[in-house]
Amino acid sequence: MRTTIHSLAFVSLLFSTTAAAQDWGIGFRLGDPSGLTVKRYWNNKAFEVSVGRSYLFTGNKFYNKAYERWYDRRDFNYDKHEFLSYTRSVPVGVQLHYLVQNPFGKVNGLSWYYGFGAQLRVVGYQFSYRYKVPNDNDWIYVEDARASNVDLAADAVLGVEYTFPKAPVSLFVDGTVSMEVFDDPFLFFLQGGTGVRFRF
Repeated sequence: MRTTIHSLAFVSLLFSTTAAAQDWGIGFRLGDPSGLTVKRYWNNKAFEVSVGRSYLFTGNKFYNKAYERWYDRRDFNYDKHEFLSYTRSVPVGVQLHYLVQNPFGKVNGLSWYYGFGAQLRVVGYQFSYRYKVPNDNDWIYVEDARASNVDLAADAVLGVEYTFPKAPVSLFVDGTVSMEVFDDPFLFFLQGGTGVRFRF
């Protein structure tokens, strides 16, 4: 009986946060990056930090382009070269966003938001490739060409968030347009994410 009372008290306390100020949200984000997301709300503003795994859905395409950029920065002067494969460390991404929250229509708990911020993405990798030198038809193989990629970017974000009226839980989805500042200035890329947060 006592256990039941304690359980009911816990549930009552959990859901009572819907009537109180829910200044914080913490949860999981799937996208770029995929991992932990923390959001601080005040008035109609918010500040969001997301930390986790980056480049989750890019696959070989990203690393193929990374190899081409890595090669272009060197003066090898090979007659022909070809990217073969890669191994990498776990890519890490960090996003910081300042957001403005707005009601979305007349649906209780639904809002849309926009904002701007910055992000950092870091990954180390090792390329395998082959090349030919002038006047030689034989391929020469290289398996341990090590490189790293550190991207610092400015971005703009647009999203939608729904907080359940009777539960301290919110769902969100957003999209981001980013422009690298370092190390490939003015390189644009698109990102997206969705997730859930516990509000308290």
